[in-house]
Amino acid sequence: MIIKVEDIPPEGLEVVFEREEKWWKEKEEFLSVDLDGPSKAKIRLKVIQEKVHVKGTIEATLRLFCARCLESFSFPLKTTMDFALVPYSLAPQKEMLRLTKDDMEIEFFDGKEINIDQIVSEQIFLNVPIKPLCKPDCAGLCPYCGKNLNKEKCNCRPVKYTPFYEALKHFIKK
Repeated sequence: MIIKVEDIPPEGLEVVFEREEKWWKEKEEFLSVDLDGPSKAKIRLKVIQEKVHVKGTIEATLRLFCARCLESFSFPLKTTMDFALVPYSLAPQKEMLRLTKDDMEIEFFDGKEINIDQIVSEQIFLNVPIKPLCKPDCAGLCPYCGKNLNKEKCNCRPVKYTPFYEALKHFIKK
């Protein structure tokens, strides 16, 4: 969905974005995250001088893999966004800049068109957890036999000796 800046009235423009999962699957670069249902966004665009202020909410259900047990699970995402789109022509020309907190709330665009699909997909990606867990107390996998400890117990006993440190053994002074 493309919005032309010239089509945004002075009082602002409310955009409702609703897409099914296939919208996401068409983007090959997003293979690490899948949508598990439709995604919805309500975005308000308002032109202030040459900048476009973007404010809104996004709701989606993601299909992620647990970082501990590697099981696939559904992750409800509900997030807000509030940033400014600034034309490339107003971008600082210096090579080295010191970023401030306000600089983190700016994105650059061509100054003529706003790609809503791109904004929504970026915001979804920015809100994917770094370490997704299927549940906070996920037991993970047994490091010896690989069984999912959430589903079944294993008979492995923790080994006190690990071969990982064998190469460092000669450093120990007796």
